[in-house]
Amino acid sequence: MKPLNRAIANISGKVSLRSILIIPFVLQLFAAVGLVGYLSWRNGQEAVNDVATQLRQEISDRIKDRLNNYLMIPPAINQMNKTAISLGKLNVKDMPNLARYFWYQSQLFNSASAIYFASEERESTVTLRQPDGTVNIGLQRYAYDNKFYKYATDKEGFTKKLVRVFDVPRDHDIRKEPWYKFSVDKGKATWTPIYAWESVGPTDISIDAVVPIYRTSGELMGVLGTSLVLSDISKFLRTLKIGRSGETFIMERSGELVATSTPEKPFIESGGGKEFHRLKAGESKVQLTRLTSEYLTSHFGNLTNINTPTQLKFKINGERQFLQVTPLKDDQGIDWLIVVVIPEADFMAQIQANTRTTILLSITALIIATIIGILTARWVTKPILRLNTAAKDIAKGEWEKIVELERSDEVGELAKSFNSMASQLQESFATLEDRVAQRTAELAIAKEKAEVANQAKSTFLANMSHELRSPLNAIIGFSQLMTRSKNLLPEYQENVRIIIRSGEYLLTLINNVLDLSKIEAGRTTLNPKNFDLYRMLDNVTDMFQLKADDKHLQLICDRSPSLPQYVRTDEVKLSQVLINLLNNALKFTQVGGVSVRVGSEEWGTGARNNKQQTTNNEEQTTITFEIEDTGFGIAPEELDTLFEAFVQTKTGKDSQEGTGLGLPISRQFVQLMGGNMTVTSTVGRGTIFKFDIKVIPVDSREVESKKPQRRVIALEPKQPQYRILIVDDQPLNRQLLIKLLNPLGFELKEAKNGAEAIEIYQSFSPHLIWMDMRMPVMDGYEATKQIKSTMKGQATAIIALTASVLEEERAVILSAGCDDFMRKPFREEDIFDAMHKHIGVRYIYEDETPADTLAAEDMGKGAMTATPFRMLPEVWISDLKQAILNIDLDSIDAIVEKIRTQDTILAAEISRCIDNFEYDKILQIISEIGDRNE
Repeated sequence: MKPLNRAIANISGKVSLRSILIIPFVLQLFAAVGLVGYLSWRNGQEAVNDVATQLRQEISDRIKDRLNNYLMIPPAINQMNKTAISLGKLNVKDMPNLARYFWYQSQLFNSASAIYFASEERESTVTLRQPDGTVNIGLQRYAYDNKFYKYATDKEGFTKKLVRVFDVPRDHDIRKEPWYKFSVDKGKATWTPIYAWESVGPTDISIDAVVPIYRTSGELMGVLGTSLVLSDISKFLRTLKIGRSGETFIMERSGELVATSTPEKPFIESGGGKEFHRLKAGESKVQLTRLTSEYLTSHFGNLTNINTPTQLKFKINGERQFLQVTPLKDDQGIDWLIVVVIPEADFMAQIQANTRTTILLSITALIIATIIGILTARWVTKPILRLNTAAKDIAKGEWEKIVELERSDEVGELAKSFNSMASQLQESFATLEDRVAQRTAELAIAKEKAEVANQAKSTFLANMSHELRSPLNAIIGFSQLMTRSKNLLPEYQENVRIIIRSGEYLLTLINNVLDLSKIEAGRTTLNPKNFDLYRMLDNVTDMFQLKADDKHLQLICDRSPSLPQYVRTDEVKLSQVLINLLNNALKFTQVGGVSVRVGSEEWGTGARNNKQQTTNNEEQTTITFEIEDTGFGIAPEELDTLFEAFVQTKTGKDSQEGTGLGLPISRQFVQLMGGNMTVTSTVGRGTIFKFDIKVIPVDSREVESKKPQRRVIALEPKQPQYRILIVDDQPLNRQLLIKLLNPLGFELKEAKNGAEAIEIYQSFSPHLIWMDMRMPVMDGYEATKQIKSTMKGQATAIIALTASVLEEERAVILSAGCDDFMRKPFREEDIFDAMHKHIGVRYIYEDETPADTLAAEDMGKGAMTATPFRMLPEVWISDLKQAILNIDLDSIDAIVEKIRTQDTILAAEISRCIDNFEYDKILQIISEIGDRNE
């Protein structure tokens, strides 16, 4: 950063003030104009996409709704008639009366072009809607004369006039008609294939809903049917406004048109109207219809592959087209495709005009602003040049020089101040020494105030943990919620894990700064726990073994036989001290090695009695640690400042690593654990860090074993409906808990302050309350006291949520009446464990699949070879090796998750090796791959 600042200073020092005022001003204007133009274009594109998407979806939905209503009527008519026949309300033998009944139905359902019945006795009756809207009745009686009679009707549905008589050949059998046979073959309500029918007027296409009628004995009585003329659908499509030149059409899976918004008919007549052919969309004379059908066929391979509404984009002659295809199906055989296509040009004309206008106005504004900037710079720099000349004269000792400017603005005031300065400068020299002495005294006072301010700074940082941890709670918490999603793609799962690890790393950095601030503020506390000291030492040394091997160094850990294995002290702080010291030792050692010696007695002085009694009559033992290296050593003049914050030795500065906080924090931690840290060093030979701590030996049964983490996926059955109240002034924190608990079936309510919590509590009676402690109106302390003061409140569990890291606040919170205490950011398993502990909630957990378990067990028995590694990208293998050598666990986890997307079994085995510290096994396989490649 400093070289960059020097380079900028060198360049700006050679450029005139006028140029410095003008050039950045003009560059900013250029950038603003360019950004405005780009955003105008991009917003136009986004607007087009949004409008096109909404328009396609809206039109498709309107068409689908209209068709569903239109196609619902014929099956409904058939079902009514079938029911009436089954109940004996209609006599199929009485054809005239049956025809009159159909006539009434035609008056009720205008969309039905024909309603008919044909019997097994080869007789039929039908109502036919004419082009003028009237309804005729047709009768055919095979037993009588087998002629088809067509009658006009009056207003009551009675025949009033014979319109026409059709001669039917004696050998014609209505039961052999395609629609009749189709219905009988299906044996249920269905739709016939689309066909041409001239009886309804000009040639059109129609489709029939038909259903066979059976006697109770199972004998076929005949077929009921209702016809729909499909030209009505085309008329409806033409009423839709689809942009300026958009189109919509409906086709079957075969590609044959059913209806279209264009004037084109969905069928072809030839031979003077005697021959009829269905028109395929791919053979349409309308270019947009034809090319859209061809694109759908090429995109999906076959129209039968379209099963869900899909929005697409394609180009015709270089112009984009917005397309949506929506399937339409019913349970009686309808299987059509609704296609809506809109050219992009329908939207872009006005947007492009607006964009051109915006760019033109921006360029005009740029030119005007540039001219104004030049004139302003000249107006500003001219008097400054005069001031510069006068300053040079005064520097030569010409004190009488003054600047005359007849201006009342800032520059005029500057000239007056300059003249005043020149007149007072001589007087200042006379009293300079007195002022220096006075200033020295002031600096001493300022130093004292600075020290007080430094202490206040530390206290401020500690209190700021609430503000820092609250957003981290949302970041880590919502990221953990996302990992629970079964629909999240593997690549997004990896991104979420990176967010979680980054959040936890940021939390570690914040904790380091807060550790230092708490040390300075005198607020650091000990958090003792029972643990296995041997295992902790093994874990720490194994963590650095590969790094030592990579540098060809020895790493030795020597434990005294009398060292207790199970002890009670602050495991986290002790681990951090050892990690800091070992990391420094390996970092600054190039030849030889590092030794770690741990014992419960002074090394080299023989056994001694180092056991003491604590105030609780517990036996306390002193344990001594020594970390010795053969590195560069530390100069004697640097030892005095070694444990000061942000201070590094010359070797540390040369390595350009570290912050100078590790050793000060480590020493403070050791002192907190009842010991002290010392250092001895010889330049060129090495360094020995030595410290001792107080521990309480414990029995192995008092050491808590780590439970495997399992994800909660549901609540166990046969539990009460748990009511949970979430109280937090931050909406994100409330939302996090709601999203975590709501999918499991808890009954939840939320409040944004203590007063609102008390009001909801009285009517809701929750089993458990998650209570934030810092809130407006009424804080969590007062709300907890009021709730716990009631008889009902004594039975309600209240768990405090706080972002504070101060240990003394735990006692204050528990004394207010809270049953437990949890810090932000929290882990989801901590939330579930607390609810199980306090109100007895039982959960169902997510388990590994048997296949994954067996595969992992097989590989764990020695099945991991170089073969699966060779299937991985070389960059993954290289990154994995480097991460293992650097003992970078975060990077190792990230690479393993990448491998999991390609080979889950190999990823599981690598994770097992990492968890068991079998780093050499992985490095050996990677080395074998490298040797064979060479």
